[in-house]
Amino acid sequence: MSNATEHTAKCLKCGRVRHFHSAAAARHAAPYGRICAVRVRLAMLNEAIRGFAQAQVDKARELIADGGLIPTGRPGVFRAVSSKGTDTYLTSAKGNCNCPHGLRVTTAKFCYHVAGARILVASGKAA
Repeated sequence: MSNATEHTAKCLKCGRVRHFHSAAAARHAAPYGRICAVRVRLAMLNEAIRGFAQAQVDKARELIADGGLIPTGRPGVFRAVSSKGTDTYLTSAKGNCNCPHGLRVTTAKFCYHVAGARILVASGKAA
């Protein structure tokens, strides 16, 4: 049931054919279909918070909801507001943070500021 004005593109995840009304829409289409895009985003978010305690993830989500992570001019780097609201820290999604916990810990355990930065980067909402 296709006609001459119908254009298609394939989802890069599942290969399903997606239909568009114009060639321009097909050219500028997202690489994934709706369902696959949700699945890919969810997988990225799960990977971003892997290794963090649930309490850290909850605190990171609260930090994001309160607007406590401010993007800097560098990709993946944020200014994080302290829980008291009096200090700010420089944090990155790669695992660096200059908060007291981030400076003290030398193992693979990161602070919740890093978890928040990773969530923002994985969700694609980091500016």
